[in-house]
Amino acid sequence: MQYFAINTMIGKGAYAVPEFPSAASLLEHLDYLGIDRAIVYSVEARDASPYLGNQDLLKAIAPYRDRLFPAFVITPSNTFENGVIAWLRQQAADGLRVFRLCPDVCRFPIRQIERVLTELAEFEPLLLFDSRYSGTEGSFRDIEELATRYPSIRAVICQQMWGGFTNALDLMWRCPNVYLDISWLHMRDTIELVRNHFGIERLLFGIGYRSHYGAAIGALAQARISPAERELIAHGNLERLLNLAPLPAKLAPEHPLLEKKPLWRAFKAGKRLENVTIYDAHGHNGPHARGWVLEVPDTPEIMDVLVERMNQYGVEKLFVSDGKALFGDILAENRRAELLAARHPGRFHGYFVYNPLYANDINEDILDDFFRRDYFVGFKILPSYWQITVDSERFQPVWEYAEKHHLPVLIHTWNDRYCSPAMLTPVVPRYPNVKFILGHSGGGTPGRLEAEALALQFPNVYLEFCGTFCSDRPWHLAIDKLGIDRFLFGSDTDAHNQAYELAAFLSMPLPDNELTPALSANIIRILQDRR
Repeated sequence: MQYFAINTMIGKGAYAVPEFPSAASLLEHLDYLGIDRAIVYSVEARDASPYLGNQDLLKAIAPYRDRLFPAFVITPSNTFENGVIAWLRQQAADGLRVFRLCPDVCRFPIRQIERVLTELAEFEPLLLFDSRYSGTEGSFRDIEELATRYPSIRAVICQQMWGGFTNALDLMWRCPNVYLDISWLHMRDTIELVRNHFGIERLLFGIGYRSHYGAAIGALAQARISPAERELIAHGNLERLLNLAPLPAKLAPEHPLLEKKPLWRAFKAGKRLENVTIYDAHGHNGPHARGWVLEVPDTPEIMDVLVERMNQYGVEKLFVSDGKALFGDILAENRRAELLAARHPGRFHGYFVYNPLYANDINEDILDDFFRRDYFVGFKILPSYWQITVDSERFQPVWEYAEKHHLPVLIHTWNDRYCSPAMLTPVVPRYPNVKFILGHSGGGTPGRLEAEALALQFPNVYLEFCGTFCSDRPWHLAIDKLGIDRFLFGSDTDAHNQAYELAAFLSMPLPDNELTPALSANIIRILQDRR
């Protein structure tokens, strides 16, 4: 498979440690992933000076112009800068007609770019909208107005994730000249959903942070679409938009580390994982609201879909917390979850959802009744959504019961004021028999660093994988500090795409044998300690 990525970047900026300081470092990453060509923009142009950064970009990629194509950062100030519009028009006339909007970082409302676009519209430019920084409804409405007024412009929503995804879908419905890249599409069956409603030609291949590695590649490889449709997303749609011919052969060489990564090689080829046991430690069984867009709304049918996907990827078990229990009556819905799982014996285990709002409905005898059967294996709490801090005494019944029975507790953790990992520092040492599983490992980079620090301090703390695409911190740094025995693979399916999360995990630049304990052995060891 050839790949043409739409949203890579190089250079040193103001707001983060550089992922790819140079074009050569980006090419090294692309080679590892097997990506042949990429559109690249300058971090210097985004953070400091668009005009100077764009010029430096051309110099930086000049030795690699067969593989790297420039995207020029533009801002409203270009209209007033001497010679800049003329320079941009000349680049577009020469065929370099990809431009990037980073309005939040460059500090302007999108509608103000219109004067620049009037100068560029005749060249039928490709306009990349960085929604990772600008996901507000107002930004999408501005893009709608511009896309409607200038139908010759093709606008691409880049790096769109769950939050605000309905804005992207609405914009695609309103404007046929709006496209979507798949780099951050971590939601289940989203490629198929967009194909079904807007056509395969509206999807473009992209990659996210370096720490995502092959997430988008694996999601595309495992999507339930035809081989021809896969080729269009991987490179064909972008080649058409840029009037470029397909490559006669791949440009990216085969990376030598892949010899030690047969699991990743199989998965990115669309195959089922064999000769490995996979337990997904973080899942749900629906239904969902709060902005999720999923085509299957009925919970019994969701269980069937989950098993289909597990069978497709090679996942043996999924540990779930019930969606209705998380956001409703915990007693009735935890019971209902156990009955739903019986549709597929042996494939699901449950976390008992404990929301302190319903503490009066639960006592130790009731918990004993739930846990004496084989289905429930631990607890799940969701402090951020319930707006109850994780260090609140209201969670004490969970800690005490889990301590008595040596149970795991899966905790939604994020770098916020409700469940930042550091908030668990006074809690963890009081309950040494509890296995504290930090769901999402703290979320963004500040939370990840807190999660790592907490796990370094206490041996009964484990980091769980899903949702960590929100952090640009490479996972191998945490593995180097803690050892792989302190990590659990989880996907957050059914809402998250299990294939996306598996691909991000399996494609880490470590041999398979250094990763596989997190796929099942670690959670099995935790469960064996139950009393």
